[in-house]
Amino acid sequence: YYSIKDILGFVLMFILLATLALFSPNLLGDPENFTPANPLATPP
Repeated sequence: YYSIKDILGFVLMFILLATLALFSPNLLGDPENFTPANPLATPP
């Protein structure tokens, strides 16, 4: 009984992780990565 519950938990967590990674991969990303680069200014 417990192994069925554990397998169900692993499958649900894998589905959640897969949907997050495949459908919205930039959701948890750093917003600094989306600012366009300025070639005239050096980064700090």
